[in-house]
Amino acid sequence: MKRKISHLCHSVKYIIPGQAAQPAGANETSAAALPAGADDPISFEQYREWRLRFIERRQTQLTAQLAAADLQPRQRARLEQAKAYYDWFAGLPEADRDRRFRARFDQIDANHDGTIDHAERATWHDKQQAFYGRNRATAEPAAVRQSR
Repeated sequence: MKRKISHLCHSVKYIIPGQAAQPAGANETSAAALPAGADDPISFEQYREWRLRFIERRQTQLTAQLAAADLQPRQRARLEQAKAYYDWFAGLPEADRDRRFRARFDQIDANHDGTIDHAERATWHDKQQAFYGRNRATAEPAAVRQSR
């Protein structure tokens, strides 16, 4: 289950550039929300519930981080920007939020069967890593890294 959640987190963490999601721990995710096995498909309803809980957790995390007195101005500005985004997203009417969730879900659901399977999550994760340039050392082929 941790592996599935991790893949789902990686699929979602690129909502805004530069703002990475924090993977959920096993105790942070309700067993009813996601399938039990790492290879079980995820329905839109499960994805939606996971995203709602993720937004709530992220708001809490950002509030706690912003409470630190020793933040550098640049760091504080970045955290405030991220918090404003999650506050805005949480404040959207349910229909607007669901429309955005559905659009992202449909992007991840490559075969459009109404579920996101392990392969689709992995493909989305790789696509997002390549797009945002995260983990370049592991994303580039070894031959490219060695030629530098």
